[in-house]
Order: sequence, then C-alpha cells, then structure tokens
Amino acid sequence: MKTHRQSWHVRKIALSLALISGLALIVFSCKKDEDDGVITSDEMAEAVVQSFSSQGGGLVVQTNAALSVVSAANTDNTGKLADQCGVPYEKTKTSANTDTATYYIWSYGITWSGMLTCTEQVPTQYEFKATGRALYDFPRMSSDDSVNNKIVVTGLSNDSTFYKVSQTYIRTGTQQSKIGKMHKFTSTVTVSSTNMYVNKTTLRITSGTATVNIKGESSSGKSFTLSGTLTFSGNDAASLVLNDTKYTVSWIR
Repeated sequence: MKTHRQSWHVRKIALSLALISGLALIVFSCKKDEDDGVITSDEMAEAVVQSFSSQGGGLVVQTNAALSVVSAANTDNTGKLADQCGVPYEKTKTSANTDTATYYIWSYGITWSGMLTCTEQVPTQYEFKATGRALYDFPRMSSDDSVNNKIVVTGLSNDSTFYKVSQTYIRTGTQQSKIGKMHKFTSTVTVSSTNMYVNKTTLRITSGTATVNIKGESSSGKSFTLSGTLTFSGNDAASLVLNDTKYTVSWIR
C-alpha cells in the first residue's frame, strides 16, 4: 500500500506539472499574439494609396479640376487664356456617394482658388490652392481628413502638348484600417512632385515622379514614419515603393 500511495503521489505531481506547463504555454502564446499597436507598412501604404482616390477627393481629382479650369480658359470661344491674367478664380466642388452595396462611401467639399500670372500679357503659370475636407469608407480603410494642395501649372503655350504640374499635396486626418489587425491611427500624407506631365487633350497624367511621406501615431501612442517614391505610368495608375515594397496605385475603380 505504501508503494501504491507513493506512485499515486508521483503521478499527481507529474499531472500538476503538466497542467502548469500547459497553462504557461497558453499564456505565452496569448502574449505572443497580442497586438503591439505598431502600424504596418501595408496599412501605411493603404493610406497613401487612397490619397490618390478620385472618389475620396484625392490628389488626382484636385489636379484634374485645376487643369480643367486652365483648359477651359484656353479653348473658350469667347476669349483666350491671356484674358485671365491677374483675374482671381474660386470655385467649390462637392461630391457624395452612399452606395453601401459596393462598400464605397464618400463625401468631400473642396475649394479651388487661383490666379494666372502673365509677363507682358503672355501667360507663364497658373497657380491654385485647394483646401477642404474629405471623408471615405472603402473596403480596406475609412478616413476623415483635411486636405491642402498647392498646384502650379506651366507649359501653357499652344505649341506644348503637355501641361507640366508641380504640386505639394497634404492630407491629414484619422484612419481606421480594415486590413491586418485593423489599427486606428492619425496620419499626415505628403506628396510632392515637380515633373508631373498631363496630356492637354485628355487631362490624364502621362508621366512623372513624386516623393511620398507618411507619418503619424497609432491609437496606442506608437509613432511611425515612412518615405518612398511614386512613378506615374500613364494609364490612370502609378507604382508606389515604400519600405522596398512595391504597391499599385490606381484612381479608376
């Protein structure tokens, strides 16, 4: 009986140790899977990509609106571009969509103000400022932002096939990711370009490059910053390289 009692005691200790080890493994696994609050490169890239979205009032729609003004003034049968020298321009554009079936919801209101600069009545550049607010709720991310953009258009002479656009686009707001660990974060996206070329007939971006920077902070207080380059490919799309990873940016859904 003594041997039996010792055997049972040994087995009891072994079982207890096994249970403790199992619990320790579970706790370790849970800690390992805990969200550290760090915003991923993919989440940052998504915020940058959506900054170009036409539906979300992004860079492309702002650029197109400015160039439409220049194009209209240059082809207006009632006058010519030089007639706009020194004349202030201002217009507000709004757009909204609530198509919950496609999961594309947006609303924005942006005001463009501008003026054409001329030298001896010869147009040299048309400068615009675009400011406003833009919200979107898309399948991969939602956002509520303020937008600011300085757009300078040159290449205004009739013997030029392309407009040359320089701009500094800044979008600041709060994003809710719907990918990965679905982080919430605040960010500022800055896109700067000095050599964006736009076809005068189609008003589509044909080529050019831009530097891209995103910085911000997660809801848990983790700060982040990432820089990269963007190359326009001329087919309503561009390639974005962030952190040695290539992403496709397309503004036609």
